[in-house]
Amino acid sequence: MKPAKRLYLWIFISCLFSAPAIAHGPGPHVHGVASLQVAVDGNTLTLHLESPLDNLLGFEHVARTEKEKGAVRDMAARLNKADTLFAPTPEAQCKAVSVDLESPVLQPAKAADSSGHADLDGDFVFRCEHPEILRTIDVTLFNGFPNLRQIDVQVATSIGQAAAKLTQKQRRVSW
Repeated sequence: MKPAKRLYLWIFISCLFSAPAIAHGPGPHVHGVASLQVAVDGNTLTLHLESPLDNLLGFEHVARTEKEKGAVRDMAARLNKADTLFAPTPEAQCKAVSVDLESPVLQPAKAADSSGHADLDGDFVFRCEHPEILRTIDVTLFNGFPNLRQIDVQVATSIGQAAAKLTQKQRRVSW
């Protein structure tokens, strides 16, 4: 995707999904709950995940022990396999092309959050051969992250918007 088009897409996503936060103040940091924003623009499917680290690691501080460092490596490895976490409509033939993860535990030298509540932001980009067929995404994040209980999803596409609450039992978002 051209840099200008990507910028416009992120401005669109930011405006779309930040309006409720502006109206109601910043969202709470709730353990067990993550948010997922989904945008379809042309043949690009972009997913933005925001989650408290407790959902993914069981702790929110910079890893101190070898066990915690191993947990961070495992989390990052699992999240970098977007094709195993998100399954778009098979007929749309979407393939993961990039993953970008940001969190204080991934860059301990930059960790300056003294609140004790740290998050992970993940951007997952897919290219779809037939985006016009794309109507669902199965989310399997619950499999590898047992502390995750709910994902609040918002979807923006050229055909409209949708929202869903995903759980262990309800893992598909449709639009």
